[in-house]
Amino acid sequence: MRRLAALLSLWLALMPLASVAATPRSQPIDESRQSKLSAHLINAYSTGAADIVSGHPRVLKILDLGSGMLQAARAYKTGTPHGKVVLRIYTTKNYPLSASPSASASNFWTTVLQPPLNGLSASDRALIDYLEGPNEGETTPTWQSTQSAQWFSTFWQTLAPLIATNGFKPCVGSIAVGNPPGNAAQVQNFISIMMPALRLAKSLGGAWSYHAYTINDTTDPAVEIFYSLRYRQFYALFTGPNADLADMPLILTEGGVDQTGSPATSGWQARGTAADYERWLNWFNSQLAQDSYVMGCTLFEIGNPGGWPSFDLEPIGGWMRDFLTPPTQAPPAPTGLTVLATNATVVLSWTNAPLNPTTYRVKRSDVAGGPYTLVATNVLNGVKASTYTDTTVASGGTYHYLVSAVNGFGEGPAAGEVTVTMPGVKLPDLIVTAVSWLPSPPFTGKNLTFRATVKNQGSAATPAGTTLGVGFSVDGSANIVWSGSHTASLAAGASITLSADGGLSGNTWKATSGIHTVVATVDDVNRIVESNEGNNALSARLVISSAAPGLGQVLISLDGVVNFSFTATPGVPYQVQYKNNLGDPQWLDLGIAITATSTNVPVSDTTTNLAQRFYRVMQTN
Repeated sequence: MRRLAALLSLWLALMPLASVAATPRSQPIDESRQSKLSAHLINAYSTGAADIVSGHPRVLKILDLGSGMLQAARAYKTGTPHGKVVLRIYTTKNYPLSASPSASASNFWTTVLQPPLNGLSASDRALIDYLEGPNEGETTPTWQSTQSAQWFSTFWQTLAPLIATNGFKPCVGSIAVGNPPGNAAQVQNFISIMMPALRLAKSLGGAWSYHAYTINDTTDPAVEIFYSLRYRQFYALFTGPNADLADMPLILTEGGVDQTGSPATSGWQARGTAADYERWLNWFNSQLAQDSYVMGCTLFEIGNPGGWPSFDLEPIGGWMRDFLTPPTQAPPAPTGLTVLATNATVVLSWTNAPLNPTTYRVKRSDVAGGPYTLVATNVLNGVKASTYTDTTVASGGTYHYLVSAVNGFGEGPAAGEVTVTMPGVKLPDLIVTAVSWLPSPPFTGKNLTFRATVKNQGSAATPAGTTLGVGFSVDGSANIVWSGSHTASLAAGASITLSADGGLSGNTWKATSGIHTVVATVDDVNRIVESNEGNNALSARLVISSAAPGLGQVLISLDGVVNFSFTATPGVPYQVQYKNNLGDPQWLDLGIAITATSTNVPVSDTTTNLAQRFYRVMQTN
């Protein structure tokens, strides 16, 4: 997310909102039943912020030390003395790659962090637990190259002891969503470079920070592992000789729904209802509960509605208070329970209000009225509804189901029993195995044709003469284009690639700059009876730049260092490649992929003793 410029201009113009105090809790907090959600406070201690504070979250984040932020921290510590306060000091001060990382860290402490902290009284100073550093790599080198990552690691190896020596805990990184960039090997390289800084911070009682945003409030961990759950990729590397970092505390110091960082159009309020967001937060919190090293997530933001209107948590402050408070009773029964049976699959669906951290249990019996066997637990509440797919059923069998909701207090009553008899015939089962587009790579303004590779993994062919359709949606929209002309039978085990040939306004989608999610859904209007009706969709990440990258002037120093830059679209990943001879069979990667943070990306390469070298820049996905 890139928020600094907008925040600076709006920050100075806003006055604090009405001040509200939180009421301390009269009983101890049971952390085993406590939510991990909280809020990132900016500027004013509003009514909604006080509601959240009164829910006694595990962590709370404040931006700067204005009177509203100190009031919030005081109220929070009064009611939640064991809670943790994270402080970020806003700054636009930049440190280039050419500067010494150690000297830059010392300067950051003495000119950015230390002055406002020195102005605090001893009692207010004691409110602060963790100190963050530069935000999202916007003012320092981070993931532009291996050299940048090493700079950032060294920076933190200097800053962390300075923070600890002055009585605070370092909170390392403040990593923007989707970063570090690249494939699994590239992510591993970046995190490996950061490990010395993490290890040092841990020894000082510190934590590290990631910004956990979802792009389209999905509830599929396979999608969110690249966004709100990307931190799990990092912890997967903490094995063997790095197992000492497996319990390194992590604070998600920003989080929520975001797409491009635009204050008015990118947050949850501009892209869904409060109920939608609450349901996603319920799911997200259930995911965080699975990771013991996550201390909490401070959702962005509350207290600055004029600066970030679509992100403002004020409308759900009361809901968050209730969500954070450990429940005193079990949840009610799910509502709207329905069942759909095909050849070898049962799909259960239901709806429920987004209550205190809620999961579901599914029970099944061969006999009406039971006894029942638990077939699934921890089924998570999705954005619109909850579903469970039971694949352990047999053709021709009759099954009876109960579904109940569970929160930290206990299990509630079950919804009324539903019964289903399985068909006894073989059926197709259609899935999407790949999503692609032409032209590739795409650029802003181009008309893209979406394609999907469809496989029939069922036990029977699709019926001849029936349309095998595929719908394509972008960023959670309804289908905007589709493939609707293929009517030939698709044999069991066979695959076919289908291109969009129709749509709301033609068969193409006009590309817009940014990172998008394309979802292809086969048999999107249910023309074909399948053995599994719940596995028809596949999502893909689509990165669109404003134009092809353009190389700038190349400068060569006397010691053989080549410096140049290329034009880029912020947020888009690029790979710089080279050849020493144009006749060489392939281009070689110069370092790892670079995710652009500005419209101009510098590149440096050492070419000692080389007579020539050729460069090109490729957009990657």
